[in-house]
Amino acid sequence: MCSLRQRAVRSPAVRRAAQIPLETRSSYVPRPKPRRQRSPEADNQIAQHLVWQITQHRQAGRSALLAGDLDTAFDELWAARLLEPDLDYVGASARDCMPREWEIETDLTPLARALSARLHPRAGDAWRRLLDDRPARSVQAEAAEWLARDAFGAGKQRVGLRILHAASLLGRRTDAEAFHVAYKQAGLDPGAAFSLYLAACRVDPRAARAMALHDPLTDRQWSDQDERWWAHTSSSSLHEESDHQLEALHRAHDLAHTKRDQGWLLLAEGDHTAGPLGVRTLGRNVRAGCAEPADEDAFVRIRVAYEGAADRLPDVAWPWYRLAELLAWAGFAERAKEHLAQAERRSLGRRDTDRTTRPLLRALISAGLGAGPDGLPTAARPFPAEPFGPEAPLGVRSAGDTGRGSRTAAGIALGTRAADFAKRLGCRQRQGGGRGGLPCRGYDQQRRSGGAWLGRRRRHPC
Repeated sequence: MCSLRQRAVRSPAVRRAAQIPLETRSSYVPRPKPRRQRSPEADNQIAQHLVWQITQHRQAGRSALLAGDLDTAFDELWAARLLEPDLDYVGASARDCMPREWEIETDLTPLARALSARLHPRAGDAWRRLLDDRPARSVQAEAAEWLARDAFGAGKQRVGLRILHAASLLGRRTDAEAFHVAYKQAGLDPGAAFSLYLAACRVDPRAARAMALHDPLTDRQWSDQDERWWAHTSSSSLHEESDHQLEALHRAHDLAHTKRDQGWLLLAEGDHTAGPLGVRTLGRNVRAGCAEPADEDAFVRIRVAYEGAADRLPDVAWPWYRLAELLAWAGFAERAKEHLAQAERRSLGRRDTDRTTRPLLRALISAGLGAGPDGLPTAARPFPAEPFGPEAPLGVRSAGDTGRGSRTAAGIALGTRAADFAKRLGCRQRQGGGRGGLPCRGYDQQRRSGGAWLGRRRRHPC
């Protein structure tokens, strides 16, 4: 007698169900969203309504400005300015309904000038909102000049110094002596700041971030801070990346007070134009005659900068080595050898720098002349960690004691920071040169013990 289970298995319905393949995996296919069709009639109505609202706010604001009601003028004109970006969301055909002579963007410059003339508390806010719109260069310079004066009046010396540097870049130049006085009033040593700016303009953003390079005027991470010098708070939506190398170079230009300072500045400008890897590719293109007009212009600017530095620094070997390397790669072998001979008669700064850096500079020039090993020109180019004067060419004085700044506590701290940054940077460029780099003197340093020299290897001092 068959069981019920055996009968169910023998039934035709169960057999057909067993032959049907089962789906083991289900895939989800999203439905494409239908594109919303733009309605020309609705766009025209929205554009007309926006134009009417903006015009009403402008008329109310300008009437209040003429009447002297500055608070109402500020609110009305800024309300009109906030409505203007909404016109970008309507279609191009809808914007044709605007009046022919209608002003596309509200001009906030008269409002900022009126608030500044009456020393209104909202004047600074008006200038900052105006600068967010990137007005004309002359208006930016005017705003920078007013904001710097307001910051100095409020006792914010370092904020005022940063804005004053920006005003100099925009065309409102300030004398170097006035900058030195302002730095001393802010408690900073201008000589140490000048040395720090020259070293910072040669360091790329990644290395500056790794070395924790801080801006002495804001005490923030320099490569990550907001480029907008007028902003009170760094908004994530408006944050702009800062080019700390170019900013440091411009600040050093403002602090260059003597002929010798100008020589160090020209040397830094040439290094900044050449880049961290030097002039190998540029010189080869000039030698082959396939350089672009921009490359030829860069070659001339680099050469003029190095020649100007050599003229203003008669006892320094750095510009002569730079000229020899540039001309060696460009194919001017005789001139390169003449500049190399001039460089050998001059100083590179401290004794340890002279001992470790001079062989590397010679090797870079030999590679340009075709007599050096392959791969060496890709090493990081050495550069002076700090300026030095003719009275102490071999570095008998400390890095912070430049003989030019105030010796306040903050000035000494800035000088110590510049010296520490230069030390770490010098060791980094000696270690990071790959196969062509030279080891720091801390590895091969020997010490005297019991009247005999012991070749004991020390740990790296950094």
